[in-house]
Amino acid sequence: MPQRPIHTDSHRRAFFAATGGMALVLAALLAGCGGGGGGGGGGDSPPTPVQPVPPVAEVPPLSSQCQSNSVARLAQPATLQAGRNQELSLLACPGHRLSQLRWEQKEGAALATLSARSQALTLEPGAAGSHRFDLSYQDELGRSHSASLPLTVAADANPAALRAVLRGEPSVYAGGKFSLRAWLPGLSETELAAASWRWEQLEGPTLNLSGASGARLVASAPAASSDTLLRLRASADLGDGRSASGEFSLLVQALPPLPANPLFGSDETPSRVYPYKASSPRAAALSECIYHPGLSSSNPNNLCTLSKLPLLGSVGSNGTPTVDEIMDRVLVSNDWMGANFERFLREQDVHGDFRRMLASVTAVVIGGRVRPAFYWSATGAIYLDAANLWLTPEQRDTVSETPDPRSDNGALLNYASPWRYVKDNRHAITSLAVAKRASRSLEDVQNALGSLLYHELSHAGDFLPPRVHASLLGSSSRVYEAIPALTASEQLNQRYPFFSLEMRGLARVLSYGDAPTATQIGYQPLDVVRFFSQDRVNDDYSYSVASGAAFSREDTAMLIEEALMQRRLGVWRDYAITNKLEPGANSADLTVVWGQRGRIGEAAIRPRLQLVLAEIMPWLPADFADGLGAPLALRTGSSWGANLDQAALQAGKIKPLSAQQRYNEQEQTTRALLRGHR
Repeated sequence: MPQRPIHTDSHRRAFFAATGGMALVLAALLAGCGGGGGGGGGGDSPPTPVQPVPPVAEVPPLSSQCQSNSVARLAQPATLQAGRNQELSLLACPGHRLSQLRWEQKEGAALATLSARSQALTLEPGAAGSHRFDLSYQDELGRSHSASLPLTVAADANPAALRAVLRGEPSVYAGGKFSLRAWLPGLSETELAAASWRWEQLEGPTLNLSGASGARLVASAPAASSDTLLRLRASADLGDGRSASGEFSLLVQALPPLPANPLFGSDETPSRVYPYKASSPRAAALSECIYHPGLSSSNPNNLCTLSKLPLLGSVGSNGTPTVDEIMDRVLVSNDWMGANFERFLREQDVHGDFRRMLASVTAVVIGGRVRPAFYWSATGAIYLDAANLWLTPEQRDTVSETPDPRSDNGALLNYASPWRYVKDNRHAITSLAVAKRASRSLEDVQNALGSLLYHELSHAGDFLPPRVHASLLGSSSRVYEAIPALTASEQLNQRYPFFSLEMRGLARVLSYGDAPTATQIGYQPLDVVRFFSQDRVNDDYSYSVASGAAFSREDTAMLIEEALMQRRLGVWRDYAITNKLEPGANSADLTVVWGQRGRIGEAAIRPRLQLVLAEIMPWLPADFADGLGAPLALRTGSSWGANLDQAALQAGKIKPLSAQQRYNEQEQTTRALLRGHR
C-alpha cells in the first residue's frame, strides 16, 4: 500500500510515497494487501463506473422535497433580494449520486456564477429583476435530467440599511475543511475594524463554531450520510448603535462509500473537483483515478495503471505536451482556476520549462481547499492550491482561508529560519490583504506559482524522469511501480550527501511535527548556524527525510526551485538564521545571526545542482548552473526586515519598509515562522 502522505510544507507539501528504492516501494505497497479494501472493485478503475441503463421508473419533476423515485431536490429562496448573497443547492436524494452538473443562465441581467458546475452556487444580485437558469445533471445510472428555474430578485426595501454579505465556496464534502467570511459593504476600514462579530447555526447537523474569529469562520463540515444543508448567520455590532446580519446556506455533500483505508484519509478529505474540459478524452479516467474519495491505500488494484491514464510525456508532441494536451488533464473545483492556469501556461511559460516538466505527471488538480500543494507518486498527479491563481476578489472568495494544519511545529525551538523571494531589493511575491478586495495581474501570480511549480514538478521528474517516459506508453504498471532505479534523489544521496545529523533531526520537528528533545530545545541560533552553514544544502527543508526513507527528496526539489527562480525569473532567495520569533512579534524583531541571498550559487552546492538538473531537466545546457550569481551575505546584527534592501544596507543606510512591504513580511515571514516550517 502507498505510505501515508508526508505532511511537510505550508506552501508546497511533498505528498508522496517516500521510499528509497523499488524493493522498498513494492514492500510498502504490497504489505497487508490481500483483496478487500472496498471502494472500487477490481482492475484499475477506482471506483468502477456504473454503465448507463434505461430508466426503471418515471423520475418525478425536480421539487424542494424528495418524493418516491426522486433523484434530487432543489433548495432555493422563493425570492432573492438585491444586495444579499443567496445560495441555490441541488441535493442528491438518499441513495443517489449526482454528476455532470451545470447551471446555465438563459434570461435576465448576468449574475456571477463562479461555481456553475457545482451542486451549489451563490448569487449576489445587485438589482431587482427576473432571471432564468437551466439546470442539467446526471444520476448514478447515467440518466440525464434537466429543469428550468425562474428566479425573481426583489428590490431592497431599505437600501440605506447596513447589510452583511457572506462569501465562500457554497459546497463541501462531509468532514472537509471550509471557510466563510462576512463583509459589510460600503464601510471604511476603521468602521470594519470596530465591528464585533457573532456566528451562530440556524439549521442542519451540529457544526463546531470554535473556529470563528471576527468576520471569518474556519471549520470542518460535520459527518453526513446524505446531502444536507447547514444554515449559518453572522451578526455584526459596530458599537455605535448600528448592527447587521447575513446568512449563508452551505451544502454538505455526502461522501461516496469509502474503502477501509482511503488513500485520502480524514485529514485530507478531497476537494470537490471535476475535469476542466468535459470533452477531454481523459475526463472519465481523471474523475476515477486522481482525487476520488473511494481510492484505497491498502489495495494497489484500486489505483489506475499508466495504460489507463498515461504520463503526459508518454503521448504526443515528442515528449513535450502542448497546452491543449495539458488542459485535457486538469481537474478544478471552479472553472476560473483552469482558465487562469491555461493563461499562465500560454503567457508566462516563455522558456517552456513548465510544459516540459509537466510531461512527468498524469494530471493536475487545482482546488480551493488543496492546502498545501503536493505531488503524490500514488497517482502521479500534482495538487495545487488555487490561492496561487486567483486574479479577482470574486475568484478569491471561492478559495478557502483554512490555514495549514501543521501550525505549531517548532514552536518550542529557540531559533527561527525565515526565507523569502526577492527581486530588485523588493519582495518578489506580494501578499494582498483579504479585506481590501483587490485584484491582481497574471504577472503578479508568476513568482508564487512559478516557485510552486518548479518545486512540485521537480518531485514528479524525480520519480519519473524524462528518460523513462517513452518506455511507459501502454504500461500496465501503476505510477509507483514504474519508478526507475537510481532516481535523481538517490544519486544525490549517494554521491553528494548532506552531513548534519542535527539539522536532519530538527527537520523531523519542523516538517513532521516530532516533539523536540531537550537538546534540540537548547540549540541557540549560533548552534544552528554551525550545523547548517558549512553543509551543502540551500535550505533546512532539504533535510526532510520521511520515516523509513534513507534520503530526502526535498533536497532535490529545493535545489531546482531556487536555481530556476534565479536563472529564469531573476528572483533570488533569502535565507537566514535568527533569534526565535515570539508571539506578537514581527520581522523587525528578528535579528539576522547569519544569512545569504542566493545560497544556491555556493561552489559546494553547484555539483549537486548539476546532477539533479541533468536527470530531471535534461533540455537545459550542461553549464546552466554556471550562470548563477555568487551568494550575497546578509547583514548580521540587522533585522530581517531591514535586510530586504541590500543596496541600502551596503550604502550604510536602513531603508524603512513601506506599508505593503510590512504586510508582505507579516504574511510571508511571521505567519510561516509561527507554523515552524515551510
